[in-house]
Amino acid sequence: MVALASTASNLLLFALPLYSLQVFDRVLTSRSVDTLWLLTLIVVLALSASAAIETVRARLLLRIGNGYALTLGPKLLDAAIAQSARASEPNSQPLRDMQAVRGFVAGAQGLATLFDAPLVPVFLVAVYLMHTGLGHAMLFGTLLLVALTLATEALTGPGLRRAGESAIAAQRRIDGVMQNAEAAEAMGMRAAMRDYWHAAQGRSMAEASHAGDRAGALAGLAKWVRLMLNLTMSAAGAWYAIHDELTIGAMVATNILAARGLAPLEMMIGAWNNLVGARVAVMRINLALEKFPRRESAMQLPVPQGALTVERLVYAPPGSEQPTLKGVGLQVPAATWLGLIGPSAAGKSTLAKLICGVWQPRSGVVRLDGADVYTWDRADFGHHCGYLPQDIELFAGSVRDNIARFAEAADTDVVAAARKAGCHEMILRLPHGYDTKVGAGGTALSAGQRQRVGLARALFGQPKLVVLDEPNSNLDAEGEQALLQAIAQARDGGATVIMISHRPSLLAGADLLAVMVDGQIQHFGPRDEVLAKLQTSVRSLAEARRGGA
Repeated sequence: MVALASTASNLLLFALPLYSLQVFDRVLTSRSVDTLWLLTLIVVLALSASAAIETVRARLLLRIGNGYALTLGPKLLDAAIAQSARASEPNSQPLRDMQAVRGFVAGAQGLATLFDAPLVPVFLVAVYLMHTGLGHAMLFGTLLLVALTLATEALTGPGLRRAGESAIAAQRRIDGVMQNAEAAEAMGMRAAMRDYWHAAQGRSMAEASHAGDRAGALAGLAKWVRLMLNLTMSAAGAWYAIHDELTIGAMVATNILAARGLAPLEMMIGAWNNLVGARVAVMRINLALEKFPRRESAMQLPVPQGALTVERLVYAPPGSEQPTLKGVGLQVPAATWLGLIGPSAAGKSTLAKLICGVWQPRSGVVRLDGADVYTWDRADFGHHCGYLPQDIELFAGSVRDNIARFAEAADTDVVAAARKAGCHEMILRLPHGYDTKVGAGGTALSAGQRQRVGLARALFGQPKLVVLDEPNSNLDAEGEQALLQAIAQARDGGATVIMISHRPSLLAGADLLAVMVDGQIQHFGPRDEVLAKLQTSVRSLAEARRGGA
């Protein structure tokens, strides 16, 4: 439809040169006022129709851009969330790229220019029909503008792409600073972060300025070429008219045709930055979608009982060949509490993310009731899984929204989850109770309050698998007691609980205990047996040290 509108709008513009041709060659010689008024009326209607079609085309392009964003937005959001989760680094660039493409599609100096350019040969043929010599002149100008367009791509394209990459790096850096603003402010890092960002921004602006200078010079040259072509067409037309090879009306008409025909090529050079930016954005969008390897099953599985199996699990971070998990294997029966302990950097949090299906293992599989958790439909799996990460992440909204996972839920279910987490009374003491607004990350709450609300969110909906990563890191004695009661209640209700902790004393009620060291399970079994093995290992190590001394 946009192509048809562009064709119709440009063809209607032929009315103006034809009007000039008729007025100068017939109306002036015949002195017919009636013919003049009739021709003027026809051209007014034609130009009005052209303007109306241009308006329709602009509305079409705007809605195409909106449709593109609305259709692709959810897929890109899924890809951005998945990539951010895998890389543990926020990345909203695909969504910004989508808006850039939308702006190019709907903008005045964007896709519309590309639809006008293919009609240049039509105007060229019309000039040739008027006079061959003037047609040759316009052809030369057309080829020169095309050459300038290609030169613009060669001279500015790589620089603009590098500038875009530098700008993205600078934006990611400042996003990271904003997420850790408290630490930066407390430790006096504001100046250092500002200098770091300023350097990255300077590199981006230097690349963009270098490319922009070249593009500006080429755009100025293109404008000069068009003006010189207009001058040449006028001079050549006058020469042909003097020698009776061309009428005055045809001379004026060819000037109008040449100016209108070459305008899209000149506009393309001026709008080349937008075109390059849109093309790079599309490439990044395609790459983001290709890097979204998750293929979720469309089959809705039955509610699991909670039996968890980890089979020869190997995982390495993206871009790294060194695995952080090395053949981990576990079998946890349903309604069992497993405590996971070990030194820092042993791979405990990595294993938690793999159990929840957040990351894809390099090899091996995690199964819940025999089904692969990674390929399980995320929305369906989320109904059966509760997860409390080590870094508590609440979202901008109310306390109620966070506990209910921003889904439609009955108030009784929200309160029930808060009661299980032992934070119902705490929430009631907030300024607006469950309707209290929390900022991104839960900035309106203390660390302990965020942790307890996060626990309530993990327990919401009576999930069959609950994974808690250091859930007591910000809790006081009262909060720890509420946590242990919540875990015991969840297990008694049929949930399988995986709890990571550096304090074995918190795992007194655990059924099983696993000890991770250097990405491997060193000990696994009933809690008392594993603790006995650990005590034996500690005594043996102490005796060996004394003997060596």
